[in-house]
Amino acid sequence: MGGAVFVRFGTIEWPDSLGPLIKGISADVATDQLTENLADPGDERFETGRATRPVLGIIIATGVLYYARDILLPISFAAILAVVFSPIVRRLEPWVGRLLSSAIVVITGMLVIAGVFYFLTVELTSVAVEVSSYSSNIAAKLSHLERSTPAWLHEVESAFENIQKELERNQTRQKTITRAVQTTEAWSPLGEFAKSAGSLISGIAEAVLTIVLLFFLLYSRMDLRDRFVRLAARAGIPVAAHAIDAAGNTVSRYLFLFSVVNLSFGLISGLILWGLGMPNPELWGALGFVLRYIPYVGATVSALMPTLVAFAVFPGWAKAIEVVATFVGLDQIAAQLVEPFFIGAGVGVSPVALLFSAAYWTWLWGPAGLVIATPLTACIKVIGDYIPSLDFFSLLLGADVALEDYHDYYRKLLELDRQDAQALAIRYCDEHGLEATFKEIFSRALQLAGQEFEDGHLSSANQQFIIDTTRELIADLGSRFSKPRLPAPFHVLGVCAPGESHSLGLMIVLELLRLDGIAASFAGENKSLSEIRDFVNHYTPDLICVSCTLASNVPAAIQTVRALKADMPQLVIIAGGPAAARTTGELFAAGCARICANDNEGRRAVRQYALGRSRTRPPDPRRFPIRLPMKREAR
Repeated sequence: MGGAVFVRFGTIEWPDSLGPLIKGISADVATDQLTENLADPGDERFETGRATRPVLGIIIATGVLYYARDILLPISFAAILAVVFSPIVRRLEPWVGRLLSSAIVVITGMLVIAGVFYFLTVELTSVAVEVSSYSSNIAAKLSHLERSTPAWLHEVESAFENIQKELERNQTRQKTITRAVQTTEAWSPLGEFAKSAGSLISGIAEAVLTIVLLFFLLYSRMDLRDRFVRLAARAGIPVAAHAIDAAGNTVSRYLFLFSVVNLSFGLISGLILWGLGMPNPELWGALGFVLRYIPYVGATVSALMPTLVAFAVFPGWAKAIEVVATFVGLDQIAAQLVEPFFIGAGVGVSPVALLFSAAYWTWLWGPAGLVIATPLTACIKVIGDYIPSLDFFSLLLGADVALEDYHDYYRKLLELDRQDAQALAIRYCDEHGLEATFKEIFSRALQLAGQEFEDGHLSSANQQFIIDTTRELIADLGSRFSKPRLPAPFHVLGVCAPGESHSLGLMIVLELLRLDGIAASFAGENKSLSEIRDFVNHYTPDLICVSCTLASNVPAAIQTVRALKADMPQLVIIAGGPAAARTTGELFAAGCARICANDNEGRRAVRQYALGRSRTRPPDPRRFPIRLPMKREAR
């Protein structure tokens, strides 16, 4: 691993045995006040309106979702099914090709879904007919309930009846006697047939549209992903292709495992009801599987019908109570034991947010909205995790998690759990911002890793895993935030003195400077002096930062500064790092304009030069910032 890094200014010195990748890491990161120095005064009104934009966006989106239901509902169904079935298509594609794999998954999935709903419809109809034959048992139980009703409850019922009669009497006195001629439309068999046929045709059209959309979403998923990335880039929203893949994989895994838990719930509940002697146990198991997708109340709702059937069929109340206890008990076991172990934290959706979401989608789209409320909410929440412009969805829908710090991040890396470490860093970044994540999580974790390595408690392999994972996360989190630009682009190039292989701290400062609006790039690791000079001459930066963290590399740093000043006398060069701070005289003599001892001073110096240059020079459209891939270059 390696990468696009920037100059590292730090004051913490590590022993040489620690290796150059950890030396120089410190927790000093510039404050928000320094960033505000470069802000355009015209941006204040824009920042003031940022709080209202999500609310206005939700109101407008609600109107669009409500009035465009006939189009958006099939699209939503198709998109959710595409997320669920994408892993299956991905596994089949190397064997049968993209077209056949997509067709097989779509046809199989639709047949299964249609079969389940047909089975439920037929079985529920037969149960309704069967229960009607037990009318005498139902009447006897209702009569017993009426006889056993307490006297005080009869009095309350009588009082309500008297109040209702009095209200009706008052309304009758106030009415004026009027004759109204009411016209009733003549019943037309043709009109009734046309109305029923219209509803049937509309349902079939929506189903066909869903199937066709699902096929094309699966078949063209990579092309659609790339198009979305390009559109987001044109809109100024940084969205990486791997972020979309990660979001899709996260939601797909969650929905798949959640479906497995629901299927197990349905199978076990059906077997228990079969053991209790309930009629149609396979129906109640299938109903439990389907209705458990409704958040938090689905299992209870699925218990209502079999409980009513038990009430109608069996004498006494024991069977009905056993049925309710079966569904409620299995649901609690699944929610409290199975899901935390099998699914884990899921996608981190708040229970309250999920209930509000279920009510919202039910209000918008009726029963269909209730069915897709859980998967749709999970998708929206994960989108907020990976797209900074929509991170308010993550805050709005996210679950409250325990306070996490660099100890948790470091522990997950020691366990080689890259996925959970990345999820922790993303959550922390959503809540506290990019700069706080770099300072409180990455820098502190790297310092702890360095100390553990020096004490002999950390192996070289684990140390390299921590470095590589952190390096990837620094680049990934930095790419998730849109970067403002100064009125005139200011180009900064970070250079490591020959012999340096320092990168992590440099990357942190690089991303923070980019967040300030500076076009910062890195010349690359393990570069010789001639390669550095060629790079500088080709890209002509406005300012160069030379990093020197090891005392053994000070002569190479001095030689680099002299060579660059000889090539471009007008070039501004800033040096930084522990070793550079101890050899200020030699570096000033070589041509350095400034030597910075820590991160805050380095960022402040760069931004002062950038702000001064942007006020005195018009923008040059021929120059563009460079961002090199975050991979270690071969020596």
